[in-house]
Amino acid sequence: MDELREFRVRDNVWVWTLGGDGVGTSYGANCVAVVADAGVVLVDPLGAPAHARLVEAALRRKTDRPVRVVVLTHHHADHTWGASHFVRQGALLLAHRACRERMAAEHPTLLATRQAQPEAAELLAEVALVLPSLTFDEGVGLHLGVEVEVWHPGHAHSPGDVFLYLPEASVAVCGDLVFSGYHFHYEHADPTGVRQGLQALRALDAEVFVPGHGEPGGPELVAAQAAYHDAVEEVVRQALAAGKGEAEVLAALRARFPDYRREWVLPVTYQRLRQWLRPARGGRP
Repeated sequence: MDELREFRVRDNVWVWTLGGDGVGTSYGANCVAVVADAGVVLVDPLGAPAHARLVEAALRRKTDRPVRVVVLTHHHADHTWGASHFVRQGALLLAHRACRERMAAEHPTLLATRQAQPEAAELLAEVALVLPSLTFDEGVGLHLGVEVEVWHPGHAHSPGDVFLYLPEASVAVCGDLVFSGYHFHYEHADPTGVRQGLQALRALDAEVFVPGHGEPGGPELVAAQAAYHDAVEEVVRQALAAGKGEAEVLAALRARFPDYRREWVLPVTYQRLRQWLRPARGGRP
């Protein structure tokens, strides 16, 4: 298994990722640890118990404080299936209500499907599905010696999105509201909501932004994500106007973002935005 890459965002805030863009590396998702006086707040413990154990080993090189709360930024498996490792140790699992609902409805079938895939079977064999024991609708504050705000910006990347804000550290943990160097996954997204989510991030007094995938950075990550949405929408819009098909759109998107990972999401991007942009189908005028 690949080794974790590590980013120190603040003296008490760490980010770990396996990089890559396949199941073996949790599709490049980021896990974030906030080390507080009374314990650790862990965000998105990656996509398998084996990945969670790597996170735990990295965390123990920083602190012996227990993981008190695990926060899920949304329901996608690459961010959630490592959670059972920490829940077994007594951590509370926190998420938006819609995240819990999607996990309950979708994960049993999804796990069975992926466990039947040869490239994922061994990694996912020990996944135990657990649901959040704490949910909320708008926002919640965690007070473990470090103030952590957890906010729901509405349906953006998924129905149950949340981001975290650490006001004392001026750090925002964006979940999949922001990708950096990875194509945005529109499968469960609301194309209007994704822009509203970015507006909520811009309203924060944050100096550091941790994306759901890709390296941490400054406010330029939020600006780049907004520009990405605009560019992708324009490519699809022009293609529809010219009568072009999916293959031509995908080629144009690859050319526009030649170094971006997760190209496998682009067919979904085309289908979702095509539906959204066609007024006859109830999409955007």
